[in-house]
Amino acid sequence: MELMLILGFLCCWTAIASTESVFEALENDPSLSKFLSFVRKDEVIRVLLRKRKVTVFAPTNDVFEKSRDFTNEEQRRLATFYVVNFVVTKSIFPDVVNPYSQVNAPLYLTTKDSIDKDEKEYFVNNAKITEERHYSVNDGKQVLYIIDEVLEPYSSNTHLPPNAWEFLIQPTTYNLTENLGAFASRVRSEDVTDLFTDVGNHTYFLPVGEGNDQNLNRLRDIDSKVIKGHIIPKKVLFTRTMGSEPYRTYAYDPVELRVELSLVNQTDNLGKGNVLYAQSNTLQSDHRHRKGVVLSKIVRPNIPVKNGVVHLIEAPLMIINITIWDFIQREKDGRLSEFLGLVNSTPEFRYELFNAQEKTVFVPTNKAIQRLEKVQSLKGNITAITNLLRLHMVMQSVSSDDVRNGRVKEHLAADNRRSLYFRVVGEDRNRTLTVEGGGVNATAVQADIGATNGIVHIIDRVLGMPYQTLNEKLAADPDLRETYKLSLMNNWNEKLANKKQNFSFFVPSQEAWERLKTDHLSEHKKMHMEMYSNQVNKILDRHLVVGQELSSQDLERRNVVETVYGVFKIERGYGYGELSVEWENIRATIVRPDVQATNGIIHVIDRIMMKPRDLSRTGGAATLSFSVATVLVSLALLRGI
Repeated sequence: MELMLILGFLCCWTAIASTESVFEALENDPSLSKFLSFVRKDEVIRVLLRKRKVTVFAPTNDVFEKSRDFTNEEQRRLATFYVVNFVVTKSIFPDVVNPYSQVNAPLYLTTKDSIDKDEKEYFVNNAKITEERHYSVNDGKQVLYIIDEVLEPYSSNTHLPPNAWEFLIQPTTYNLTENLGAFASRVRSEDVTDLFTDVGNHTYFLPVGEGNDQNLNRLRDIDSKVIKGHIIPKKVLFTRTMGSEPYRTYAYDPVELRVELSLVNQTDNLGKGNVLYAQSNTLQSDHRHRKGVVLSKIVRPNIPVKNGVVHLIEAPLMIINITIWDFIQREKDGRLSEFLGLVNSTPEFRYELFNAQEKTVFVPTNKAIQRLEKVQSLKGNITAITNLLRLHMVMQSVSSDDVRNGRVKEHLAADNRRSLYFRVVGEDRNRTLTVEGGGVNATAVQADIGATNGIVHIIDRVLGMPYQTLNEKLAADPDLRETYKLSLMNNWNEKLANKKQNFSFFVPSQEAWERLKTDHLSEHKKMHMEMYSNQVNKILDRHLVVGQELSSQDLERRNVVETVYGVFKIERGYGYGELSVEWENIRATIVRPDVQATNGIIHVIDRIMMKPRDLSRTGGAATLSFSVATVLVSLALLRGI
């Protein structure tokens, strides 16, 4: 009975949490003294926090220290933006509520998965809730949420907050001075005002109309599809809750035009800070709208309106009106200055980059170029630099979406000698483009930048400048992972780390191993058993040439190649067909030639050069044990006779 009374007391204590009011809690917490000073400026708010059911969103002193200075009028009314006159529990998230004053901008309550996805993070507009406290007064319960960002005090100078259309035609409703008239005019002329008056919570990116002539020209190119490409429907996304994920816009049609929007955090040209950009990605083009990414700087984010949130951007999205050369020139003082320096030293390649022919260029960042001494040593050798740069270009538009949907897997580089191999890794919302060329696998740090003459991908490595040994290359390349796993048996792979030796390695692809598993399941299982490790080593030796680095051009001039444990015949298909190797009537095509490493070269093949007999265990310890057992049995039988 006594235990039940204690439990009952604890339950009641937990539910009440505290008998003091939110106002008293603010008075007793020095870290909230700045917010308390604003509360004291409003008599009605003071009464509410002492006696009524309320929810309060309170920034700490540290948060206010980082915010802008407020006018006297804003200070007088500031507390009204943070108080809701009923209890808001986390169970109602996501939702939208109105603060105490009806002229104030709405408060959008949203959630976001944490980094480890084990729990949710809760936000009010762009501010994250860091702590939750419960109190009780005679009138009922109160909730205090501590938040990590100051809410911008947007207040309507009319009776109610505007919807997106009312804000677009008259931003002065919130006392803002940005000029949105040009975009509003295009919305009217294209007869799509309903997109901005639509009930529900949407996210709008609105370009300002001021700026240079180029900006105004882009505004004139706006049509109804471009306007739709500035709106994410049915989602209210502040910059922190939006993250970097892509979202489908009103201009996303599975059959025709497909446009996504996302945010990009980019270091400024001086490298002193980050600038937030809105990014449109036209995944599928039509006759009027080109494929590719367009970036626009966010000049004023997170403006709550009656039917969602507005972000003001520097220029319209979706409209591609710069060349590849123009884009690289824009970065001449930033992250692409090293690449531009190489281009300017090679007039022939600069012309190829400048001309109107459709192309895709993979541009290494300054950091990628600076980390390789070999690139620096090439400067002055115009032929070598030209060949290196041509490896970074293909004469066709190749987007991430083309690769992800299998429309493009590889393409001959502009040097007309080597091919680039493309892959998209990661889940749909976290996809990343990778490109492999000349033995180097690079990741796009920013992909699909659209231009009038093609696409630019900014990458984190210089193609054709290997920095990994054969062993490191095997470990890093997803298409070679099965071969690498088997090479660990008896530490066979250690020889491939020898930087003083050269190798040529015919490496079975992941698809080749899957084919073996399908056609010869028993042999596939044996190859993963430790008892067959010696046999696996010999099979790998059959694929390895020691002491020679043989490119595809070298192979073309030979009839046979002697490996550690076999001889491969070299064959070429009809005309200029793919190279292949043949061993005991097993023919494998070289599907990725000339994967360069620092101590050799890899040719990826689509078959495994082995026979079932390779996995027999004659001469081994098991065979010897079997023979001894046979003799003993025979002797026993003889004695019985």
